[in-house]
Amino acid sequence: MVKKQIDSSASTSTGMASVDMEPKNSKFDFSSTIDKIKKSMEKDDKDGRAKQFGLGSTLSPASKDLRDFIVMPDWWKEYFGVPGIEFGKIVQIAGDADTGKTSLALEAMLRAQQQGFGIIYVETEKKTGRTDLITKGIDPDGVMSIATSVAEEAYDGAFKCWDQFFKDYPNEKLLLVFDSYGNTISQRDSAIDMTKDSQKPGGSAKTNRMGINKMIAKLQKNVAILIVNYTYANIGSVGQTNAGGKALNFFSTLILQSRRLGWVDVTRNKIKVRAGAKVRWFTNKNHYAKTLFDDDGNQILLPTYIDLSITSEGFKILEKKKDEEDQEVAE
Repeated sequence: MVKKQIDSSASTSTGMASVDMEPKNSKFDFSSTIDKIKKSMEKDDKDGRAKQFGLGSTLSPASKDLRDFIVMPDWWKEYFGVPGIEFGKIVQIAGDADTGKTSLALEAMLRAQQQGFGIIYVETEKKTGRTDLITKGIDPDGVMSIATSVAEEAYDGAFKCWDQFFKDYPNEKLLLVFDSYGNTISQRDSAIDMTKDSQKPGGSAKTNRMGINKMIAKLQKNVAILIVNYTYANIGSVGQTNAGGKALNFFSTLILQSRRLGWVDVTRNKIKVRAGAKVRWFTNKNHYAKTLFDDDGNQILLPTYIDLSITSEGFKILEKKKDEEDQEVAE
């Protein structure tokens, strides 16, 4: 675990600062003021809005407590700086088909279930079913699923499940997976029965933008959100649309851009069959990176991408080629 965390605003001219060097220039100490506000709000507020009040020292972009994460494989922390998908945050992975996006979604769902968390799965592509969950080791009866390509229906179902989950289990934690964001169509397109060619995947960007805004408003420490998308670019074309526009990218804490490097083929009964894909996940955005420091106060530097082999057996890191390592040393 990262034992030290330094806010960038506390950096000295050398770019570093001691953890003990907390500035004390304010004429105010708001501790008692905040306590009074919380007590006042808690009397007539049952939605926990009092939690939004705090001191500057409570602002922390990354938790150090494993209980605040859906803990992912060990390589997740090595490449992204944190042990998994954090509750209260949004993680996005975007990319073309067969680049490991749904595999990541299923892996997150499996680990969430193993760690005792609830799951809402919004599936818009009609490609992942009950059998896929069972094959992955996920108990399908422990997943609240919404299968629709219509954006309005997807959000309505997701928020109904969200609200009911916390009515039934107020002290539990929840993972919401939206797979995929860019594949949704608007209710208007669906109602007038437009042809498939006329329906623009991600054409419901306005609805998605409103949906992401509502997610942010409802987002709490007990909810983690993983969103699968088509592309990180704000402007796309049919089949390659960043649904939700800038709002989704703005609010995402970690954004991965996926690209296929090749296929994983195996021979069974003398017949070559496709077993998976080799992919590269680029880190397009990582708000955690600037806050990670080692025990000596040195900033932890994270890789810009990870190469993976993804098959039914899971994720495996691909070793870098010798010429790539030599190039890094030269730089």
